[in-house]
Amino acid sequence: MLGTRFDPRRNSLNALRLLLAACVIISHSWIVAGFGYPPALAGTDLGMFAVAGFFAISGYLIAGSRLSTPSLTRFLVNRALRIYPAFLVVLVVTAVVFAPVSALLGGGAVEWSSAARYVFGNASLHITQWGIDGTLQTAGTPNWNAPLWSLVFEALCYLGVGVLASVVPRRAFAPASVTLFVALTAGTLLTLSPATPTFAVNLLAMATFFFAGVVLYILRQRMPLAAPLALVAASFMVLITALGLFKPLAAFPLAYLLLYLSVVLPLRGVGARNDVSYGLYVYGFPVQQLLFLGLNGLFGSTAVPVGVFAVLSLVAALPFAVASWFVVERPALALKSPRGGRVAGPRPALAPADGL
Repeated sequence: MLGTRFDPRRNSLNALRLLLAACVIISHSWIVAGFGYPPALAGTDLGMFAVAGFFAISGYLIAGSRLSTPSLTRFLVNRALRIYPAFLVVLVVTAVVFAPVSALLGGGAVEWSSAARYVFGNASLHITQWGIDGTLQTAGTPNWNAPLWSLVFEALCYLGVGVLASVVPRRAFAPASVTLFVALTAGTLLTLSPATPTFAVNLLAMATFFFAGVVLYILRQRMPLAAPLALVAASFMVLITALGLFKPLAAFPLAYLLLYLSVVLPLRGVGARNDVSYGLYVYGFPVQQLLFLGLNGLFGSTAVPVGVFAVLSLVAALPFAVASWFVVERPALALKSPRGGRVAGPRPALAPADGL
């Protein structure tokens, strides 16, 4: 069973999240480098698949975290410590470091009032300003950090599972979560209409993947973990993706497949103590923008093949991800209180970070 084979402290989830973050960067390489949209299967590209995978993994881990943390306040503080400090720092770094560098590489002059609005206007996690005036004038897109769109939905999912566990009795959490997952799936099917507002589409879709992970956590002691089932899940996911139904129907098979891989892959040591996947996720796009401007100035916009650009992007973004972990994320995580007690002081070793 999944519950007996999955060791919360010895698994390959951090390696998978690192791979998913890399997939986001690879997918964005087409747009940033001026090659158009990335390859997709019925509208689902590698980046969408990766973000969905993040949410599915997060749902499984966060369900366990919420049920082991009696205090809703402490749970939400712990969640905020995981995603918000690094998010705020990347906004500031983009405005005061990356933006001026981009002006040097690609021409233009930073409008500092716009840079200030970029930081303060986006600080709520809901991104309302994607660019900074006077920058990225010769880039393929004026957007400074496309992946940040998902973080507000991650936070809303944290809030949703946190409140759900507070308002229903413990014994009712399982049926309530399953019911909510079914309702979200139905809602996502209904939002296939192009008339549905983008925010609603994204919220329902991401919450569906998140609660697929929650349901899998609930069923972990009854859910067989076997290669034939993983193969069925993968095959079903490919089929429904080809039919254009990835968002409403791929959530549970994707969650199962990722948890299966986390158990069977021999990658437990990758990111076990130093999880740089979140840093790679939030720094990848702005680093790609600077890389494009630099290469464009040297060779021209399409002189570097997209595959080479993707590899260079990963190499260039990794130091920023490592710095984010050691300078921002790890110190913030040291303040987490695992079971609702007082805020902990810095500790010499940390469990692998959960969530995105």
